[in-house]
Amino acid sequence: MKPLEGIRVIDLTRVVSGPVCTWFLASLGAEVIRVDPPGGDVTWRIPPWVGADGEQSEALGPDDIGISYLRKGRGKRSVVLDLGRPEGADAFRRLTANVDVLVDNFRPGVMAALGLDYETLSELNPQLIHASITGYGPDGPDADLASMDLIIQGRSGLMAKSGFPDGPPTKAGATVGDQFPAALCALGVVAALRQRDIDGRGQYIDVAMLDSLVTMIWDEPLDLYRERGMPDRIGNGDPRGILDTFESQDGWITLVITSDAQFKRLTEEMGRPDLWELGPDIPVRAANRAEICEEVARWMAEQTTEELVARLHDIRVPAGAVASAYAAAEDPQIQHRHALVPLQHPHANEPSRWLAPAFPVKFSRANTDQTPAETLGTSTRSVLQDIAGFSEAEIDRLQADGVLG
Repeated sequence: MKPLEGIRVIDLTRVVSGPVCTWFLASLGAEVIRVDPPGGDVTWRIPPWVGADGEQSEALGPDDIGISYLRKGRGKRSVVLDLGRPEGADAFRRLTANVDVLVDNFRPGVMAALGLDYETLSELNPQLIHASITGYGPDGPDADLASMDLIIQGRSGLMAKSGFPDGPPTKAGATVGDQFPAALCALGVVAALRQRDIDGRGQYIDVAMLDSLVTMIWDEPLDLYRERGMPDRIGNGDPRGILDTFESQDGWITLVITSDAQFKRLTEEMGRPDLWELGPDIPVRAANRAEICEEVARWMAEQTTEELVARLHDIRVPAGAVASAYAAAEDPQIQHRHALVPLQHPHANEPSRWLAPAFPVKFSRANTDQTPAETLGTSTRSVLQDIAGFSEAEIDRLQADGVLG
């Protein structure tokens, strides 16, 4: 059994934040029904595409799936429905009367314009939980502004904090402006399901990308740092102590000293008792940080990454190699944790060579394995018939009218 087994979710999301959120819910065992417009959203059309043989396709064929969707569509059923048509919106309302959760990431006002806002749908299904991810929230002076990961990283202050003092503001290497809100939205859905277990009522969940990233950076006391005159950008270091990246003979090393005992062991390993005198406690180390780091950098530059990591681990000082983003596929610990898994096209007999993240939360009593992503519209007829209660004749009429693509 999976944690969310028996929970039915309608996925009306696009691109990154929403699809990642619903992928989390699918990983936890929810029945996730993805609803796309005819032709699918942009992720269906962006190359590279993967065919039924598990290899890249040069041109988009009827059974090909964009690798982005092949990742985020795992564990989901695919339905095509034109919500811009009255018949499509009506079919969607009939569908939501029989589900537990709806997730969307449209701009504010889009769902209301379609007649599919929470107030309307909750009259049909008072137990419905409707979660929306937006850039800035459903109201406020900037609610209608366009938002993407890069824009939100800049607006939140995260970019101003990222990079080196003498360089430009820098975005995070991953789409944290999308993926952190996705995780928070999934958490909100699980919490709302728990509350519904208690009082039997659904509710609306509002997750803003901007709020989410502000939460991340204000986890630190930025107001206090500003009063102390600390710069916005500090690179890979930290003015409060010995925390930085250092270049070795053949790469880069990360080093984090969080205690006096760790710094003592490091100076003994370096054979530099004079450095201990420069930093016997945190305030003194912070004051002499530049000089200490210069000597640590000189020591590390004379050795290889492998030998440095081994020496530092032996003396119980936190350190690690700075790996290529692609190195995760060969990392023994990542392989041991099965953090990356091969993707499989739904028509293929075996997994492909393309990798995707596995759901990163592991349970002692539940598995989070998923079925492959479906081709576009695979479950349209069965979902409308089995869940929304449409007859064969009604579905045929919708098909003939082009509502189903």
